[in-house]
Amino acid sequence: MTRWPSPAGPGFVRWVAVAGLLIAVVLAMWPDRAVAGEIYRYRDPFGMPRAMTVPKGYAKYYQRAQLRAQARSGGRVLAGGPIMQSGKAALHPSDEAHRLDDLLAHPGMENYRGIISKAAAEAGVDSALLGAVIAVESGFRKDARSPKGAVGLMQLMPATAASLLKQDDIEAALVDPATNVGAGSRHLRRLLDLYPGRLDLALAAYNAGTGAVAKYDDVPPYAETRQYVRDVIGLYARYKSGQ
Repeated sequence: MTRWPSPAGPGFVRWVAVAGLLIAVVLAMWPDRAVAGEIYRYRDPFGMPRAMTVPKGYAKYYQRAQLRAQARSGGRVLAGGPIMQSGKAALHPSDEAHRLDDLLAHPGMENYRGIISKAAAEAGVDSALLGAVIAVESGFRKDARSPKGAVGLMQLMPATAASLLKQDDIEAALVDPATNVGAGSRHLRRLLDLYPGRLDLALAAYNAGTGAVAKYDDVPPYAETRQYVRDVIGLYARYKSGQ
């Protein structure tokens, strides 16, 4: 049992003095801690402006790391998601609409329409849905690569594509648009069959994996995945309507 100093003895006076000194030191240091950060502004994987608090003087290091990652991906800001506080990610509706407008007007849909239509027909997938997935995944860039190793128009991981392709060099094969979209459409078909009537779950599994969907028995509560599902479904509806 702890014995506290008696209020009547000199030990109590010394204890109060020490405690008071410690409290004063903590209070003196607290304002410095509160203002020790600086705001680092950047753009997330969807090109939207973001901001986060980083230790003072460290913003330049975050910027360099982001530029290196972007350089490795050929200039595209890729999957992995923005750095967010408290796991929150929210886009203003007008910003989201502008982003979808940009993807809708992208010439890539016309450039790859023949490949998309052929792959969609062979896999039994709506070509408008396939086009929406490609738009959001790669922005119609056949040479797109993610830091995690996803390749090509549909950002397929070589390990995922291995069961869908017969080529020896899977990664090299995935750079070819027809091969990539063909494999990606078959992978998407498998997911649509795995979650019948739940396009949201199929898209979530495409983005985050079937394990993440099984873990939550729903679209995982990942900001990037939920934004991805909204983007693909929104763009799919607009491709479908021909707007």
